[in-house]
Amino acid sequence: MDTKKALTERQQEIFDYIRSCTERGKMPPTVREIGDKFGISSTNGVRSILAALIKKGYIRRAPRLSRGIEILEESENSLQETQETSESSTVEVPIIGRVAAGAPILAVQNIEGTVTVDRDFLASQPNVFALHVKGDSMINAGIFDGDLVFARSQTVAERGEMIIAQVDDEATVKYYQPQIDHIELRPANPKYQPIIVHSNQKFSIAGRVIGVLRKIN
Repeated sequence: MDTKKALTERQQEIFDYIRSCTERGKMPPTVREIGDKFGISSTNGVRSILAALIKKGYIRRAPRLSRGIEILEESENSLQETQETSESSTVEVPIIGRVAAGAPILAVQNIEGTVTVDRDFLASQPNVFALHVKGDSMINAGIFDGDLVFARSQTVAERGEMIIAQVDDEATVKYYQPQIDHIELRPANPKYQPIIVHSNQKFSIAGRVIGVLRKIN
């Protein structure tokens, strides 16, 4: 028996759109895409409708993932606890794309998708994100162009640790070597010089690298 509460007209339209996107492309829409589709300029407006759909049992959502909306069928809804237990061995990790100017690295607009990996691969560490590597500056550390590196989200690091750093709104993978009057971000390839970060530049640590995934063609 279906115990879900009835939807308003706008809630039904948005639910149908989410279901259509999921069935057609196997990828749910982002909050921004829903807003653009229905002329809702405020992301908070979209989130309030999604919250209503969650409360009424139509969807569930991973709020930190840009495409973390999942349709709940009646059978899924009734067996949600069982599913969560069976899926506990895997975790969805957000993949960071182009870093938006001035935005935290895990801001919605920076996330281009997700990757599902075994929790054991990440040693069950929390708050993990992934980043596609571009270039060969870290090849001597076993990280190649096109690899997917995984990092634990944190804002501090020890000297010599491999980090994801944000420098002037660009993300880079390097070894962290703080100096007295500047910070050196050192590559693992002798062809490249360290990136020198001065006090007048915007710099932050987004995370510490904990793993790498390579796709073999």
